[in-house]
Amino acid sequence: MTLTKEILLERLREQFHHRIEIIEKRSGIYQLIVPFYHEDGDMIELYIDSEKSGNGTIRLTDFGMSTMRLSYSYDIDTENKEKIFHKMLSENGLQEESGTIVLNAPNELLYPSILQFVQGIAKICSMRYFKREVIESLFYEMLDEFVVEKLVKYKPQKSVLPIEKRDDLEVDYQFQPNGKPLYLFAVKDSAKARIATISCLEFQRADLNFESIVVHEDFEKLPRKDRVRLTNASDKQFTSLDDFKQNAVQYLERVAR
Repeated sequence: MTLTKEILLERLREQFHHRIEIIEKRSGIYQLIVPFYHEDGDMIELYIDSEKSGNGTIRLTDFGMSTMRLSYSYDIDTENKEKIFHKMLSENGLQEESGTIVLNAPNELLYPSILQFVQGIAKICSMRYFKREVIESLFYEMLDEFVVEKLVKYKPQKSVLPIEKRDDLEVDYQFQPNGKPLYLFAVKDSAKARIATISCLEFQRADLNFESIVVHEDFEKLPRKDRVRLTNASDKQFTSLDDFKQNAVQYLERVAR
């Protein structure tokens, strides 16, 4: 059955206590005028696309208005931001299709689905307020994904303790490219840089036969003394995750010879 303005009003008016209006923008496309607002007072734009509705569902969409609105003050221009964006969509049960955010709502759950949709839109449009550390919080997750997907040939082991009974000297990953363990430390701040430095020095002191590599989130943001100490203690450093992704395979292949 084709959705009409009258049918939609009948379904929704009662649930919204008559605080809703529907404007037919063009054939089969209806804009919902509901009392949900962005923080600057603009109403959240929400549409029903009856042409793509069916099989007991109604398609809710913003026709790209949310990502366009976000782009005025915030660019999703890094891999981390992209991951955050899609994680937020997933957590709110939404999907993105070429910049348009959509939700296929079951007919019987149309009202709660609208609430779910606008809540997700509000969160996405507030991404510009994320602190830098929140945006960067996926460093370890992204490193782990790369190791699992691209470096499995070198038998990575996660969270290794090279010295028995020294659980304070944990290595993020151990590889075996040539029979000798290669320890990788993932460093995103001064605290982790100091742990990596101490660990390398303690392994040397224990006369372990190993090599060490450090993958930084951002080498330049570390204080100079931390950079110097870690450089002196470790065998190889990658100044960023992108640097590691670009050169890790070639480096491990060379070490394996």
